[in-house]
Amino acid sequence: MRADYRLEPCKSALTAVRGMPFKWSLNPYMGCAHKCTFCYVRHFELRAERPSGEGYGSSIRVKTNVAEVLRRELGRTSWKCEEVSLGSATDPYQPAEGRFRLTRACVVELTGASTPFSIVTRGPLVVRDVDVLQEASSRVGARVYVSIPTLDDRVWRTTEPGTAPPRSRLRAVRRLAEAGIHVGVGIAPILPGLSD
Repeated sequence: MRADYRLEPCKSALTAVRGMPFKWSLNPYMGCAHKCTFCYVRHFELRAERPSGEGYGSSIRVKTNVAEVLRRELGRTSWKCEEVSLGSATDPYQPAEGRFRLTRACVVELTGASTPFSIVTRGPLVVRDVDVLQEASSRVGARVYVSIPTLDDRVWRTTEPGTAPPRSRLRAVRRLAEAGIHVGVGIAPILPGLSD
């Protein structure tokens, strides 16, 4: 099933977060074409009466003006340059990013505003932005976490049907590390028979 991309401007870019090691979240997209069966965002979609079952990931909201709104928010005199997490409710490097480049634009804005940030992704497309991520890593201590819960092909195809193969994500980790970017691997293991 192909995703339907809805181009919609946003009123705000940053969302305040409580109880996490970061103070703010930033999601250039709402919805995720990766359709991971274990994604906690499905619960929030269900509560908001949006597709959370088989239809989950079929509709992606593209926040067309998110970088401009972010620039305004970061320019406020009240902004304290607290850490921002990209990808807390969607994957910022899902396939839509290849077309819309909103995550890249947000990385540029955050770096220009001396704001530290982290990215969580399952998308090897992140390597496209090595140039801006190198600068962000050295200037504001930005970090990239690539999620690779399994290397088992059967488990991957069953639980992460819209993601790139795990080995391509491992290659992305190597490329980011070779570029001097602070990179980590998030591994929440999916063990056949135990977590399925």
